[in-house]
Amino acid sequence: FNRKQKLRDNIEAIRTAFILDRENRTATTEERAILQRYCGFGGLKCILNPAKELTDAVRWAKSDLELFAPTVELHRLIRENSKDETEYKRFVDSLKASVLTAFYTPKEITDTIADVLADYSVRPARMLEPSAGVGVFVDSMLRHSPNADVMAFEKDLLTGTILRHLYPDQKMRTCGFEKIERP
Repeated sequence: FNRKQKLRDNIEAIRTAFILDRENRTATTEERAILQRYCGFGGLKCILNPAKELTDAVRWAKSDLELFAPTVELHRLIRENSKDETEYKRFVDSLKASVLTAFYTPKEITDTIADVLADYSVRPARMLEPSAGVGVFVDSMLRHSPNADVMAFEKDLLTGTILRHLYPDQKMRTCGFEKIERP
């Protein structure tokens, strides 16, 4: 797990999602590839550290110092793309809350599950994903059931934004599963 590369991938995915929001359009093939490299911030506790000014670096552990500049860039990117300070704080609080809970199932596992279900002729017409991340389960299931009706939930605001751009034709909700609406 290369923390610096994962942080860079996440920053580029967030930047791409903000551009897509601003331009109100769907992702190109290249942009989808950037969005798919997003892995969330589980394991990147560096974003919990202060990173507003250069002097904040003195409070960082030596082992995390190489992540200081990208973390500053992350905060700058979010701040520049937030409507106001309240929205910026919501984005950052959401990211910080996900540091201990975000876990992304490897694509190899979700592909294997989808392949086994397909081998047994299980091809769901509808799919509910209560904790979608960037949609690896959704992607794996749609390979075998491309016309499935998907409803997915992702609590983290930035991850949910990326998810919506990856699956613009599906029902993606950026809120907790407990907010599911009645059919």
